[in-house]
Amino acid sequence: MDTTSADLAGDRDVIARAEAIRDAVAAADDEIETTRRLPPDLLDRLHEAQLFRLLLPRSTNGIETDPVTFFHVIETIAKADASTAWCLSQAGGCAMSAAYLDLPVAQEMFSDPRAVLWGPGPKVKAIECEGGYRVTGVWSFASTPPSGTGFPPH
Repeated sequence: MDTTSADLAGDRDVIARAEAIRDAVAAADDEIETTRRLPPDLLDRLHEAQLFRLLLPRSTNGIETDPVTFFHVIETIAKADASTAWCLSQAGGCAMSAAYLDLPVAQEMFSDPRAVLWGPGPKVKAIECEGGYRVTGVWSFASTPPSGTGFPPH
């Protein structure tokens, strides 16, 4: 398969969204480090730029970008703050699971433009409650979902 430098450049519009908020990410890095959370205003900016939806299928209102673009976006954000890039990368990987669900289920899960799926551990329980779900459990790796995603810290 032949590729050109244009093929390797990725989707410039999506990369530009990441570049447009890179300074805001960098400005929040001390707060992120101290609180171990993405600040609400930064989380709003990430959602507005649809950076949590990069690998989400188009059928569920995602961007369904190519891997090269995804890596460029993660790299752009990581230059400002590695923790933010980690959250975006993990959420992107989890969003790909929508491609393996029945379409109506995936569409319902991601109908809220701020929906973010974070990988559960082996002992996780979700109980429907007023306003959504209450999720409890033990996560078997050392990262914490972004504040405001609907998932509690472990």
